[in-house]
Amino acid sequence: MHARAVLKSEVLPRAAPEACTDHCAQTSPFEALYAAAFPRVYAFIRCQVSTTETAQELVSRIFLKAYRHREKAPEGAAAITWVFRIAHTTLIDYWRVDKPRERVSLAMEEIGELPAASIDPEAAYQRKRQMMDLLQVVGDLADDDRTILALKFASDRTNRDIAVILHLSEGAVSMRLLRSLRRLRRRLASIGWG
Repeated sequence: MHARAVLKSEVLPRAAPEACTDHCAQTSPFEALYAAAFPRVYAFIRCQVSTTETAQELVSRIFLKAYRHREKAPEGAAAITWVFRIAHTTLIDYWRVDKPRERVSLAMEEIGELPAASIDPEAAYQRKRQMMDLLQVVGDLADDDRTILALKFASDRTNRDIAVILHLSEGAVSMRLLRSLRRLRRRLASIGWG
């Protein structure tokens, strides 16, 4: 199973399209930003902390900061990148002050159910077991590796967005992604994955 597909389909909420729907015309700009950014910000944070409660607390902090500084938010798609910069800073503060380097983990019950086409309980168990192994390996990566992989794969950010969020060049983002993926593949191979 491809690690990206497992992360996106099994654990993380689906990201909302960045384009606003008809109901956004009736909401404030911040409400529209929240609706567009929340699923991806939550996915980014959730795959870097050990509990759902911690993820919810951090996401609350992120959007509270964004709301307090909403007049500084750029227009359009750049606003979502702006929220991710707040998320990245909030995550660093959390690691530094609140909880230095916690291990990411999920109970088997928290991992999403398999599609109805698969009714084989053993296959379902094996898939959940793989997901737990993947999360453990990702949790053991360095913070920088986890952050860049989460931004790219869990949050569906482009290299350009990641460069803005992390204050790097696009070339540096590409190189860090490549190196992080190599380290992830080596660790997955060490536990028997492909």
